[in-house]
Amino acid sequence: MADSLITDEVRALIGTETPPERNRFAISEEMIYDLADATEDPNPLYVDREAAETSRFRGIICPPLATWKDITPPIGYFGAGQESHFEVPLPFNSYGLNGGSDWQFLRPPYVDSWITRQFKILDIFQKQGRSGPLVFVERLETQTDQHDQVILLARRVSIHRALDQDASAPQQGATVANELQTVNLSPPGPGEEVPRPQPSDSPQLYFEDVSEGMSLPPVVKGPLTTTHLVRWAAANGNYARIHWDLPFAQMQQGLENVVVNGSLKNQYLGQLLVDFAGHGGWLRRFYVQHRGMDYPGDVLTANGIVSGVREEEGIGHVDCTVTLTNSRGHQTASGVGTVALPRRGQELPLVWQPEE
Repeated sequence: MADSLITDEVRALIGTETPPERNRFAISEEMIYDLADATEDPNPLYVDREAAETSRFRGIICPPLATWKDITPPIGYFGAGQESHFEVPLPFNSYGLNGGSDWQFLRPPYVDSWITRQFKILDIFQKQGRSGPLVFVERLETQTDQHDQVILLARRVSIHRALDQDASAPQQGATVANELQTVNLSPPGPGEEVPRPQPSDSPQLYFEDVSEGMSLPPVVKGPLTTTHLVRWAAANGNYARIHWDLPFAQMQQGLENVVVNGSLKNQYLGQLLVDFAGHGGWLRRFYVQHRGMDYPGDVLTANGIVSGVREEEGIGHVDCTVTLTNSRGHQTASGVGTVALPRRGQELPLVWQPEE
């Protein structure tokens, strides 16, 4: 393999854009309910029409991190919905691990919105990892509605590592050629049922009430099961095999077990911030970086701390640091978010301008 994987052909892709792609169907109440159900997020703005219509949003909105759904994606080697990782011509093909994302949420995505997305390649670079060379691809995703209004901007990084794609060869996750490692059976066990989080009616938090060092009420999920992973795949239309196909995950990708979706973990951290904002607030920006893997059986806890408070153009902004930790004591994701909170008697706008 060449010392540098960033050839002139690869470098020439920096700055290029994909054609705009419109989703096959408009956002529907059913799609939103499925997303909320898959993430076990009882937010009434997603599932309770009466409560949503009497809120300042005047209708049901989609969870902000899940406005796009892949419908009938092609089924390839890495799973359905994964082939978009491979438009960069590298001398190896590997699953694009989630390296991190930075979202800006500019307006609520409502029922009946038609979402169009487009990607621009911002950068491609190489680093040396513990197991070999890694290639990082950074993209800017822009989502617009049917009125050409920008719903969100997202800078996304995918990480690609070299793996032997000979299906007959064992990978580092297999202890013996063509044999699987033993893993714990995913819960629930016989006669058990994994409880769902129950909705709670928390009072609106106001900017005057917030101070640096304040803790956000934690969001706890799990124990996670393989059913959680498959249900999330069905809700967003992305069936990457490392999340449900144990032989593929271990023997072809060198993983210990099927792994919890990075996008699902994003949802849990996003719920932490959206819950903190309340119906009167707004999650403006959210950056997350993935640092480890979680598996069926783990309980995940999203925590946050207020790291700063500031006012911009008469609107209070609260900066937060967030972490996701599993029941094995491993912190597997961390990030920062900015929440806009109203002052008492103030109603925040529904449309926001992008930041640099």
